[in-house]
Amino acid sequence: MYRTVFTPTESDNMIPFNIPREWYGRDIELILFPIDSSQMLIHETERKIEVKMGAIQSKYSFPTKTFKFNRDEANDYE
Repeated sequence: MYRTVFTPTESDNMIPFNIPREWYGRDIELILFPIDSSQMLIHETERKIEVKMGAIQSKYSFPTKTFKFNRDEANDYE
């Protein structure tokens, strides 16, 4: 999915829209509808949360291909 938000002016008669290269030759659907300011705030907040969660996950995630849990080592209290 490709999403862009813009504010047209009265003099705009062409929509600035770039189609991703991998969509060339495919059928696509373009839907336009107005967004009120409360919806914009919700979308911006969701986007900020997604970015922060991605940063947190990348910072605190184990490298799954190189890490192997050793139960014996974990239970060795000596």
